[in-house]
Amino acid sequence: MAPPPRESEEDAAIAELPRGMEAALLVTGGYDHTIRIWNPDTCSCKRTLQHGESQINALEITPDRNCIAAAGYSDVRMYDLLSNTPTSMMSFQGHVGNVTAVTFSKDGSRMYTGGDDETVKVFDVRSTPDYKFSFDHGSPVTCVALHPNQFELISGDQDGKIVRWDLRANNCAEHLIPELDVGVRSVSVSPDGRILSAINDEGHCYIWELEGKDLRALKQIEAHHPFFGLKCMFSPDSKKLATTSSDKTARIWDVDADFELKHTLEGHTAWVWDCAFSADSSLLVTGSSDSTARVWDLDTGESVLELKGHQRSVTSVALSD
Repeated sequence: MAPPPRESEEDAAIAELPRGMEAALLVTGGYDHTIRIWNPDTCSCKRTLQHGESQINALEITPDRNCIAAAGYSDVRMYDLLSNTPTSMMSFQGHVGNVTAVTFSKDGSRMYTGGDDETVKVFDVRSTPDYKFSFDHGSPVTCVALHPNQFELISGDQDGKIVRWDLRANNCAEHLIPELDVGVRSVSVSPDGRILSAINDEGHCYIWELEGKDLRALKQIEAHHPFFGLKCMFSPDSKKLATTSSDKTARIWDVDADFELKHTLEGHTAWVWDCAFSADSSLLVTGSSDSTARVWDLDTGESVLELKGHQRSVTSVALSD
């Protein structure tokens, strides 16, 4: 097999990756039907994977860092990061239309997805590419997040509904609607399992405290109103909440200071679709419709790296370091 083509100078990053990311696995995907894997040593794209006829809606690196799951139209394709094979090694099917969300269990044995077909699906990654369970949401699903306890799955949909699924009983444990008919775009559970956040099409971010089986409303943040909220994510240390928006910014909120705004990250020139934290919670990666991804220093709020190479919107980012 011939070696992959060399990347052009346009694919090179404009600066070096920050210290501490030497072993980072940084992956981006977008509307140009490609997945790009970035080389931390040279700050350039070391590998480009073609994703067939589909845009990339969501990316997730498996817990063992051996594979990348790419959610696109009608399936989730798994790519082997340990080989030079340019095509996917497996396709997980069952959804009709766009697969909008994907996440894994902590041990990597199960994969959870959501899609435009109004379902949440559970796949056993170790056995077959067919789904094991399917839950009816009643509206196109936009996001899924697995609770750290590994037996609760939380999802959101375009009608504004948030559902907590009990994976032991395989049924709906609870549902709530923060704003009627206002689509929920993203949900996140803090890694310490204490807090649930959700951001919606009005740019409002809702915060709940998780108390056993109950949710207690804590706060509503005017995160990006009146612009679309697109992503919310807690940092690995549970001390920061990141939100992204169609207002071209990402924002960092201080959890311990009652979600006080710490930084507004400015630099992208179009919608900011996705974000991912570094393991030490000191850096944030964002992807934007301006065809770039950026790495931000969360101590200063400054952009320390811009990654160029995608020809269209960068809709998904994934980071494992």
